[in-house]
Amino acid sequence: MEKKYTSGWHKWILIIALLALNIVEQAASAISGAIPQMAQAFPGHSQVQIELLTTVVSMFVTIFVLVSGFLTRKFGQKNIAVAGLLIASVTSIIPAFSNNFNVIMISRAVLGVGIGLANPLAISLIGEFFSGDTLANLMGWRSAVAGAGVAIMTFFAGQLLKINWHASYLVYLLFVVALVLFIFFVPSPEKHGLKREQINVNHDSEKEESHSIWPILWLGLMLFVYFACVMVFMVKVATFFVEAKIGSPTQASNILSIMQIFQLVGGALFGLAYKFLKKNVFTIGLLVSGVSLIGVALSSSFTPIMIWSVISGFFGGLAIPYIFTRVAELSNTKEAPLNNAICLVGSNMGSFLSPYVGGILGASAATAIRNAGVVILVLLVVVVIVNIVTATQHKHQAA
Repeated sequence: MEKKYTSGWHKWILIIALLALNIVEQAASAISGAIPQMAQAFPGHSQVQIELLTTVVSMFVTIFVLVSGFLTRKFGQKNIAVAGLLIASVTSIIPAFSNNFNVIMISRAVLGVGIGLANPLAISLIGEFFSGDTLANLMGWRSAVAGAGVAIMTFFAGQLLKINWHASYLVYLLFVVALVLFIFFVPSPEKHGLKREQINVNHDSEKEESHSIWPILWLGLMLFVYFACVMVFMVKVATFFVEAKIGSPTQASNILSIMQIFQLVGGALFGLAYKFLKKNVFTIGLLVSGVSLIGVALSSSFTPIMIWSVISGFFGGLAIPYIFTRVAELSNTKEAPLNNAICLVGSNMGSFLSPYVGGILGASAATAIRNAGVVILVLLVVVVIVNIVTATQHKHQAA
């Protein structure tokens, strides 16, 4: 990559622009607080239809993260990222000016298209311009920015609700800032990225430098299992509080908020942890997360549940960026968007199916949470075995 992009203010503005792209990742839920007011504004529509305004975004995101991976091979990563951000910037604020329910629903669906196109690139582009410890640090900060971004947008959406529900959608004007930064300060990775030389190799060499899809599918499967289990806890914790007579749903919600804060802290510290622990940061994260969920299920009062939840959030935030760091290491410029999309589909599908997974894991909330922790520990054992087998194969190949 040209020196001007890796030094001085150019480097820092590039980092800011790349991290700003990550605010789209979780932004769909920022206006959830507007649902009650919108239900009053549209009395002819059911509560489920009103709530669908939030969840319909996720459905289209899941589809278009995969579409993004294919489109970038033809049109380039920057072009598709700009297209995704532009679509998101325009459609996200349509509800601020429309009173037509169908128009609002369509705008939210198309918002999912824009987010889906941009989302994999928010991850893969970091790997195009940075490597080593800087890459690991930015992968950690990426998840922290995504979480902090939706928290800030949710807060301001709540403040704008004091005006009316239309005004709450104006928080999405933050997308315009991200779009401007990206257009002017992120160069084309095909021309200026660290892996740009792979574009110019001949066909045979490119085939040799391409990586197998199986490690990516394995990483996506790990994310699916992990998020399905962690989301079982998040979905079931309020019910657990009531069933076990520990406290109110509000107290359970407070625990989830605290857990998410520590998850952001863990993500921010990932780079430092990865520098010393390398791939062990992931196995340690799985171990502590699994034990923490079991600890929650075996607790009978508020304080130990809060402590276990904080520990789970911190180590989960510390571990998950490893997956996307590993994807960056395993991908060339053409492969990176699709590979990241596969992993994002794994995490999204795990979250989506978690209520069904919870039903399979146990009839009571406590049992489901406990067994979710057990499943994570089983995943840990499988990961360790795979790592040992892989290391052994590499030794034999090197001999």
